[in-house]
Amino acid sequence: MKVRLLVAYDGAAFSGFARNDGIVSVAETLETMIGAICGEPIVVTGAGRTDKGVHARGQVVSFDAPDTLDPAVVQRSITKRTGGSIVIHEAARVDADFDARFSARWRRYRYTIVNRTMPEVDLRHVAWHVSEPLSMEALLEATPHFLGSHDFSAFCRRPKGTAPGQVSMVRKVLSADWSEIDDDILRFEITASAFCHQMVRSIVGTLVDVGRGHLAADSIPSILEGRDRSRAGNLAPPHGLSLHEVGY
Repeated sequence: MKVRLLVAYDGAAFSGFARNDGIVSVAETLETMIGAICGEPIVVTGAGRTDKGVHARGQVVSFDAPDTLDPAVVQRSITKRTGGSIVIHEAARVDADFDARFSARWRRYRYTIVNRTMPEVDLRHVAWHVSEPLSMEALLEATPHFLGSHDFSAFCRRPKGTAPGQVSMVRKVLSADWSEIDDDILRFEITASAFCHQMVRSIVGTLVDVGRGHLAADSIPSILEGRDRSRAGNLAPPHGLSLHEVGY
């Protein structure tokens, strides 16, 4: 049977979602634990490949399992054994053709910034502290330039071993906006059909430069068109980012 999990995790505890030799990943942790429950090897597929230190509230995972597996056992066991670093919010059987990655229609990420002189202790692991004042007006002016289909080469890390233009970096952004959710706490939310590597963190880093006054809001179109990674801002830190929701 096919099983679908709705997963949240603390990115600080893992070196990313995807399995990779020699690192502790979310995927490997899930595969090891679910495999022990099933009594056979398990391979999981995730809707999004979050980087080291990036959190998730709404990651979706799917895997094939024996018909005898009770999804509720997986939910209880993993949540208990990981001490809260991974929480399974939902676990259920789904149609055999469901795939967490390829069945997804969109992904939504959230990025949180504490914009005040002094950091917020309670948010230090989940928000980027930016002490320089950010202009919300400039942020809101610049953000709509990312909407629609664009080549995001200037905002993405090219896959290893590929030449410029060899792999398409065209992505379609469905929505993007800023909001002030509390006293000097800013939230950026972006939804796209798919994202390329480091795209959200690069966009946030560039928009923060706009908010600081280091870049003009109307410079975004030329950066996109130039497809030159050096023209965009530095990567925002990973700990402020979370995979919030996946749509099917």
